[in-house]
Amino acid sequence: MKRFVLAFGNFFFKWRDTAFSLIFLAAFFTAGVAVLNPDGYSGDVWTSIVGLILASAGEFVRSITIGYAYIKRGGLNKKIYAETLQNKGVFAHTRNPMYLGNLLIVTGAIIFVNNSAFYLLVLPLFYFIYYAIIAAEEDFLSNRFGNDYEKYKAEVPNRILPGNLSKWSASVQEMEFSWKRLIRKEHSTAVVNFGALCLYGITKFHLRYDMPLGAFRGLWIAFAGLLAFQLLAETLKRTGRLAEGA
Repeated sequence: MKRFVLAFGNFFFKWRDTAFSLIFLAAFFTAGVAVLNPDGYSGDVWTSIVGLILASAGEFVRSITIGYAYIKRGGLNKKIYAETLQNKGVFAHTRNPMYLGNLLIVTGAIIFVNNSAFYLLVLPLFYFIYYAIIAAEEDFLSNRFGNDYEKYKAEVPNRILPGNLSKWSASVQEMEFSWKRLIRKEHSTAVVNFGALCLYGITKFHLRYDMPLGAFRGLWIAFAGLLAFQLLAETLKRTGRLAEGA
C-alpha cells in the first residue's frame, strides 16, 4: 500500500496542475446541474460565501508562508526536489503550510461549485491526491536529509494543521515579511484561482437562477479588478521593481 501511495504521489506531483485544471474545467460544463441544496438561490449564495471564505483563508496561509520563508515547491524537472530544509516562519508550526493553503482553497472552491458529484467524488479524490503527494515528498526529504529531517519531524509533529501558534512571534523573530516576493511569486496563482471562481459564479448563477443584475455586475467588476492586478503585478515584475532590494 505504501508503495502505491508513493507512486501515486510522485505521479500527481508531476501532473497535478494539468489534472486539477481539467477537473475544474469540467465544473463549467456541469454548472447547471442540480445541487445538494434545498434552499435554492439563497442557499447557493451562502455556500458561495462559505467557499470564498475558505479559499481566501487558504490564500492567506500561502501568502504568509511565501512572505516569510518561501521554498520552491515545483520540484526539479517536475519531480520532487529540495536543496534545504526550512524550519522557520509557518514551517515551525506545520511541515506542509503550502499544502494546507492548497487544501483550503480546493475545499472552498468545491463548496463554491456546490455540485453533488464534486462533493461526493472530486473532494475525496483531491484529499487523497494531496495525501499521496505529501507522503511522497516526506519520503524524498527523509532519504535526502536523513537525521536532520527526522529531527525536524520531531520538533514539528504537525503534518498539516498548525500547532503552537502561541509561539508565532518566536518563529518569525529576525525574519522580515517580503511583500515584493509575495507578489512576485503568488500573484498569478491568486488571480487564476479567484478569477476562475468569479467566472464560475457568473456561469452557475446564470444557468441555475435568474441572477440579479447587481450581483452579475459585481462578479464581472471583481474579475476585471483581478485582471488589472495581474497586469500591474506583471509590469512591476518585468521592470524589476519586485526584485529583492529594488
